[in-house]
Amino acid sequence: MGDENAIKVDPIKSGPRSDQELMAHLAAQVGDGRLFKMDVDYTSQVDEAIPKADAIAAKGDVAGALESLSNLEKLSRLGSDMKSNTRIVQHMVKLCFDGKKWDLLNDTILTLSKKRLIIKMAIAKMIRDACEMVKKMPNEELKMKLVDTLRTVTAGKIYVEVERARLTSLVVKKLESEGKLEEATNLILELQVETYGSMEIKEKVEFLLEQMRLSVARADYIRAAIISNKISTKFFNSDKEEVQDLKIRFYNLMITIGLHDSKYLDVCRHYRALFDTPKIAADTEKSRMVLKCAVIYCLLAPHTNEQWDLLNRIALLRELELVPDYKALTELFINQELISWKNVIIRVYEKTLKKSTNGAVFDGKDGEKRWKDLHMRVGEHNMRVISKYYTQITFDRLSELLDFPLNDMETFLCNLIVSGAITDAKIHRPSRVVNLRARKANMEQLDQWASNVHKLTETLNKVSHLILKEQMVHRNLEAMQVN
Repeated sequence: MGDENAIKVDPIKSGPRSDQELMAHLAAQVGDGRLFKMDVDYTSQVDEAIPKADAIAAKGDVAGALESLSNLEKLSRLGSDMKSNTRIVQHMVKLCFDGKKWDLLNDTILTLSKKRLIIKMAIAKMIRDACEMVKKMPNEELKMKLVDTLRTVTAGKIYVEVERARLTSLVVKKLESEGKLEEATNLILELQVETYGSMEIKEKVEFLLEQMRLSVARADYIRAAIISNKISTKFFNSDKEEVQDLKIRFYNLMITIGLHDSKYLDVCRHYRALFDTPKIAADTEKSRMVLKCAVIYCLLAPHTNEQWDLLNRIALLRELELVPDYKALTELFINQELISWKNVIIRVYEKTLKKSTNGAVFDGKDGEKRWKDLHMRVGEHNMRVISKYYTQITFDRLSELLDFPLNDMETFLCNLIVSGAITDAKIHRPSRVVNLRARKANMEQLDQWASNVHKLTETLNKVSHLILKEQMVHRNLEAMQVN
């Protein structure tokens, strides 16, 4: 009952967290949820000290300005005056930045983060301010030096895990630009962002997609597939453009992973998900291309109940009428009729299949493999049709119907039997005959014959009853007309 009355909310947070939210988060990280009570209020002293420090820094003595604030920073920290301590540490970092004392800035951040009885919220706000300063550094060398300093002080601190993740992302981009792909991938994989409670879902997905991309770039497809399981596809059920962009990135990566493992049915599902994306649907050309790829990979997938169901659902799409060649191709595989590889697929559809997808499917070595796989799928379809109409068939006739050379036909048939596609088939090589249905025992045949006779007699009785009924009705009508 509670679930039915539940109010739906947007799981994606927006905007920076308030001080109350930060306090609650930091309190939860202490261990038992307690916060220290402020012993002394240093607000008035801080109000006096900050202008004096600014005056000293204005004369060029930034170190002297920091020295003037250091004693008050210690008193406010030991007195648990969180508000005053926060103001002081933030201002100390600001003085270094405004005075362009870059080495002093790094030293100050390191020193303040290692003090005894530090106030976590004060350090968190200081680090957040320093992260904003990273974007304003005058050159790349100083920027990366500050990033390294901040990553050092944020290591192992849960209350600044989001800031550390963002800083790590900057380092990863730099390493990748330098060609150090392995090092960059290992660094970003250290981030377990799915466990970060303070990070927004959208940002988590962006980090996970970056982990997937770098894993694919270094051909670590297994790890990329594992990371993909950490992303809930329900997140993509949004019409927001930025979410749709993330969805497209996600499914393009999943398609790359699926193609590497030749999981054509999964690739087809990914293209179907892209086809249902509003941003793709709005672009007619992209929409048609995605639909064509979905059809091709569905046909390339081995025949299973899932593949058959997906193929029929794709065939019912109204948009498929915009690509009539592909609609006709799906109907070929749905209809229980033989498909000639040479006269139909090669002569009619080869150019269409290889050119209409811009070579994305059947180009290169992988494309040649997929073309052979399509030949196999056509042969499997034909074999299923043949097994419905034949109980026995010669090698020569089967080779002719399948459009396979004799030796290739036998190998193909053996593979089908081993894979379980036609479980009852038996090959009798001396007589060069294939038995497509298992031989039944005498008693089983007799029982089946008796059952068929029983069904036939029931049908005859029903038909004779209907005929007699019609005759009686007509006799009554004729008698009424005579009277």
